[in-house]
Amino acid sequence: MHSKWIFNQIESLKFKKKINLLDFASGNGRNSIPLSKKNIIVTAIDKDQEKLDKYASFKNINTICFDLETNEEWPLIREHYDVIIVVNYLYRPKINKLINLLKKDGFLFYETFSSGNEKYASPKNPNFLLKDRELLEIFGRELLPLSFYDGQSNNGKIVIKQRAGFKKGVFKKTPCY
Repeated sequence: MHSKWIFNQIESLKFKKKINLLDFASGNGRNSIPLSKKNIIVTAIDKDQEKLDKYASFKNINTICFDLETNEEWPLIREHYDVIIVVNYLYRPKINKLINLLKKDGFLFYETFSSGNEKYASPKNPNFLLKDRELLEIFGRELLPLSFYDGQSNNGKIVIKQRAGFKKGVFKKTPCY
């Protein structure tokens, strides 16, 4: 099932033109496929070609098969995307490079598991769990924080997640959180 929070964030933007959206670590397409049916050109990047093959019949989805956790440069266009979404994925060594992919006035919406989730569900490994306010720490210095949540969600099972929305632009360097 797609992320309701991500969809609510994108719908609240009310874009009047076609937008370029990057679904980072897109997996089975639970977000890419429904987003492609809107006024959105989706670039779905994932390391699993079999998963990406499921998108073949959708005309507004471009796929890139690439392991995001290698030392190779990402095959993505700098300052190209109006919106970047990341759902249930965390790889800290290169996470801040997402900022360079956003257009000026672009938006980043990030939702993944947070510390405390290990009590309820997978992942349990701290390498895949955000620390307290970590998304704000990573992105809040260069992007304007628009929203932030860290806590329990219940969509059939209890999980602990962080959700944060950011905007890229020219801003004063005083944090608003």
